Amino acid sequence: MEANVVVVGSGAAGLMAAVEAADQGATVIVLESEPMTGGSTRLSGAYVALCETPLQPGTREELYEDLVHSHHNDCQEDLSRLYVDEAAATHRKLEDVGVRFVRAFRFAHMSRPWAHELSGDEMSGGAEIVTRLEAAARARGVRIETDARVRRLLIEAGRVTGVNFERDDETHRCMATRGVVLATGGFTRSRELIRNFGRPGSESILPLTGQGSRGDGLLMGMSAGAGISYMTVGVAPTAPSDPETGKGAMVLYAGAIALNREGRRFCRESDLYIDTCWALLSQPDAVCVQVYDSRMKASYAQTMMGKVLTGFREFEAPTLEVLARQLAAEGFDACGIVAGVERYNVQLAGSGDTDFGRAHAVGDSGVLLPIAEAPFHAVICRAGTTHFNGGLTVDTSMNVQNVYGDPIAGLYAAGEVTGGFHGAGYMSGTFVGMALIFGRVAGRSAAA
Repeated sequence: MEANVVVVGSGAAGLMAAVEAADQGATVIVLESEPMTGGSTRLSGAYVALCETPLQPGTREELYEDLVHSHHNDCQEDLSRLYVDEAAATHRKLEDVGVRFVRAFRFAHMSRPWAHELSGDEMSGGAEIVTRLEAAARARGVRIETDARVRRLLIEAGRVTGVNFERDDETHRCMATRGVVLATGGFTRSRELIRNFGRPGSESILPLTGQGSRGDGLLMGMSAGAGISYMTVGVAPTAPSDPETGKGAMVLYAGAIALNREGRRFCRESDLYIDTCWALLSQPDAVCVQVYDSRMKASYAQTMMGKVLTGFREFEAPTLEVLARQLAAEGFDACGIVAGVERYNVQLAGSGDTDFGRAHAVGDSGVLLPIAEAPFHAVICRAGTTHFNGGLTVDTSMNVQNVYGDPIAGLYAAGEVTGGFHGAGYMSGTFVGMALIFGRVAGRSAAA
């Protein structure tokens, strides 16, 4: 096969790159390793942090400051600048393909509600984005091949000219006359890569990502001499998850509290879930339980996270004491659980959370309520991850750079396979946002 642009991966980054390259007049082939398109994006709630839109007119300078702050002032700042400069145009492109945001939400590290949310009425936010983008790509003549796992780049005279991919135990060749875009996602499902790049114990983090997140793009880029950015600091958990089902659970953001095996709180639950998970990893057995009441359960069900992060094993009981006995069978201290909830309720009735200073359900939003309305619920969690931050070094055209900082001709990348944008930190809504914005830039650059 041959096209002007070959895109490897069909998540938000890959499909946006394909749409943009086609709009620039290029012929495009997308190669997806899995039977279904969408990658990790399809599994996500897909909040997208944007500025200068009808839902959030805040300026790019304001979003830029929040981004750099959320990255702990340690990131590739030209990519942060590129993100905010391209945000409004990317929003218009999404609207053009039928993606409709309904509200803006404020998470931790946000001075304004930058996170744009989809309705979730027909499908999850991430599924809606990739469904609309795939339809737009096909309408533009983009050829999409599934069950086509790319494992090798083809390089001639120092330029990437195509790829080899595997299908049905055979190797096939796909040539790219202008450029190859790597949009393969991260390496959350590669224990070997996690062991090599993560801090000790990181391989125990539960992956909540697409099955194709095996690090193929990272290895291909490195084989071509690509530099890598923020790899070790980028290996981090992002979401509390039920270890039995592998499903994420964020009832914390609806007012639940997190208790360790002894029944003690160990974090401010309204903080960014990365920080919550790091705190969780240091608890006995690296396990906790989220405890909440009927009001919080109903509130969670109305959020995008509640519509996407479902299917976890949930305990229910008519009283807190009965719930605690159920959790005792799972290795938790029943008396400690009851005491932990009662301590929290007493503090809310008084001067507020004196243990951790929690003032809202999530970030600076949501009124805190005591855990008091039956029935009572709980979900046991370990630290899971929806993404890692580190990856291939790129410039502001999404051209992959070699270890000396020089561009690798014909090779572009976007999405989780890249590093540098998030650096050492993360703001909710910027991972799918980064995939969409930088995917669009990569498609445009490769087509040119």
